[in-house]
Amino acid sequence: MELTLQEPERQPEKAERKLKLLGRWLAGRYKLRSSRDTYVWRFASGGLMLLGSASMLTAALGMPTGLGALPDAVLFIGANLAAMGLSGYAASIVLSLVYVPVPRRFAAFMLYVGIETYLILYYAELGVFMSILLAAAYTLAGSAAGCLLALLLRSRMRPLGKAATALLAAGAAALVIAFGWPEPAGMPKRDPVPAEAAAEPLKLPNPSEPGTYAFASFTYGSGRDKHRSWFGEDVDVATASADASAYITKWPALKTYFWGFDQHALPINGRVWAPEGAGKHPIALIVHGNHLMEHFSDGGYAYLGELLASHGIIAVSVDENFLNYSVWSGIPNHDMKMRAWVLLKHLQQLQRLNEGTDNPLAGRIDFGSVALIGHSRGGQAVAMAADADRWFKEDRSLDGLEAVKIKSVVAIAPTDKRVDERSARLAGVNYLTLQGARDADVNNFYGDRQYGRTSFSMSAGLFKAALYIADANHSQFNTAWGKMDERLPGGLFLNRDGMLKGDEQREIAEVYVSAFLQATLLDKPGYRTLFRDYRTASRWLPDTGYTSRYEEAGFTEIARYDSSSGKTKLVNGGKAEAEGMSEWKIASAEDRDGNNKGTKGLELEWEKPGAEYELRLPAGAAERAGAMGDPNLVFSMANLERDLLAEAEAEAEGGMETAVALPPLPKVEVELSLADGRSKRLGLSEVLQPPAPAYTAFMSLPWLEKRMKNKKYKQPTEPVFQTFVVPIEDFGISASSADEISGITFRFESGQGKVMLDDIGFMP
Repeated sequence: MELTLQEPERQPEKAERKLKLLGRWLAGRYKLRSSRDTYVWRFASGGLMLLGSASMLTAALGMPTGLGALPDAVLFIGANLAAMGLSGYAASIVLSLVYVPVPRRFAAFMLYVGIETYLILYYAELGVFMSILLAAAYTLAGSAAGCLLALLLRSRMRPLGKAATALLAAGAAALVIAFGWPEPAGMPKRDPVPAEAAAEPLKLPNPSEPGTYAFASFTYGSGRDKHRSWFGEDVDVATASADASAYITKWPALKTYFWGFDQHALPINGRVWAPEGAGKHPIALIVHGNHLMEHFSDGGYAYLGELLASHGIIAVSVDENFLNYSVWSGIPNHDMKMRAWVLLKHLQQLQRLNEGTDNPLAGRIDFGSVALIGHSRGGQAVAMAADADRWFKEDRSLDGLEAVKIKSVVAIAPTDKRVDERSARLAGVNYLTLQGARDADVNNFYGDRQYGRTSFSMSAGLFKAALYIADANHSQFNTAWGKMDERLPGGLFLNRDGMLKGDEQREIAEVYVSAFLQATLLDKPGYRTLFRDYRTASRWLPDTGYTSRYEEAGFTEIARYDSSSGKTKLVNGGKAEAEGMSEWKIASAEDRDGNNKGTKGLELEWEKPGAEYELRLPAGAAERAGAMGDPNLVFSMANLERDLLAEAEAEAEGGMETAVALPPLPKVEVELSLADGRSKRLGLSEVLQPPAPAYTAFMSLPWLEKRMKNKKYKQPTEPVFQTFVVPIEDFGISASSADEISGITFRFESGQGKVMLDDIGFMP
């Protein structure tokens, strides 16, 4: 038998065959990548592409490049669609290879849009849980809309019927959104408050109306601005730049690319509104706060500049946009200090223009009457500039400012950050601060802290004032900042129900800023009455809640609690005692977040009507009141009912059947005791009803209230002091008998309540 040897199979041929099989398999799986993406799923994918583009458009508008809204939209949406298409293409192949039995491109698009939307919401600080929840709902809505549209188009209905069905579906969705959408978080409801006593209207012209001066507007600046011709080739007065490299060490290259300069050559740019005609005029510098750098802020105060100029005050809106935050280039280091420093450099530049001969400001500025007005971080910067030696005493580049007399400082919704472990302390300066209770950016009344750090000697003419506005927000004080206090997309979730309109909010600023500067720079003291009692200007102000604080030079202290040695001992030998109080103690005044405002007051808490707090006057206080001519009893009181609500809510959560309801507003009777044993009483509501605290639902969705921005909006209210100025004669005591006052008693006639008292004294 003949044996034949079989040659073994050649290995290269076997490997080649395996590769061919693999290639055929891959090609087959590739062809099947979209096999499950049928007609309906393709429409669902289209719905996701549409909603994904909307998400990216919203994000793009919140992170501008400086090219403009339309180019940004085209750029971001185009890039997003390309990324979505590529990811869908790649993911569908991968899912096909692993035999996942789903519409693969649709699944990829759904995953892409879900992750994209989650990241956008997460970086808007909605928190992980709410970002996941809203992203999932948004993605499912886009998918469902696409599926329903596909089913409608594939139906056998006539075209007219399809159109009618689509309209009905859209209408039903709109109705669900309009009537089924969750309401903002419910705020505590209060029983109707009795009408308060009316105040005599101020018999002066409305300060928000234009004055009698014609005025001209022009700009000064570098002449080299890349984005704004009015500071570039069309600038009216060219100015030199300022070298801030001694302070700024972090200036990203992207910021240099955008602006065309770095910290070695900061421009001194300003918009000016100047009264026409010869003669010197007071001057007010207005400075914006931190906003997106690419959205220029300095033009947003033209309404104030024009108004002040019409009343004879030169107004300058200062450009500090290059110190603002950008998503792309961040913010320079020491930006807060730099805002004050640049403001001082503007004062130097204005001095040079005033001393010159060939510019519109030559010989026109009265540097003995200067006001600084700031908004947001600018509101802190103006206080720092007025207290410049605290930070810049050794800076020789600021020499020459000794001749500048800053008389008045206005802070609109200011910040109050410690800079180099220091805070501004104003002395010998008039101070005004405004704050909205619905401010979702600077949501604490930080201007109240600076109010407490503002002092003056007995010299006549100086005062400080604060106004808290129930329905005002942050951004609407600047016409360039829009309506939202947060950039997109976070701003979409802010609650705007019941908020003042922009024109109304700015009208308040016009009334108060104009009246303040007319009183302090133009020697029109009659407007002081407005700051003592906001009701005297009610016919000029929008209908909302107001709480105001006021103090002027000449205030004679009976009790301030910062320096008190104990709750029963007052300065200069005065004494205090309480009866019927469940608790009374000296405590720190706190802001919305429970942080110390930097001052103390006396907390009084009672359970039943009739509780009293009595003061025995320190030596000399009554005599100083008698020497005032027309003395007033003055004190500030803040309603601390939020503490009572918190206690009731804690008990309710603990299983107790405690109804969480607002306590009544404090009903207060004030009694003055005289040296001869007589006493005179006056119901506080006969003078001014203690104002109801302002409660704010910041978010349009109640679930976000205690979740967004690391629980920033968890507290719906902030205790704010209201100052009561009560003429001694209202008690039936003649001004000449004021020196006989020996004691003051505060009697609380309402049910359970809690307040804080401070700044008790006499004032002319």
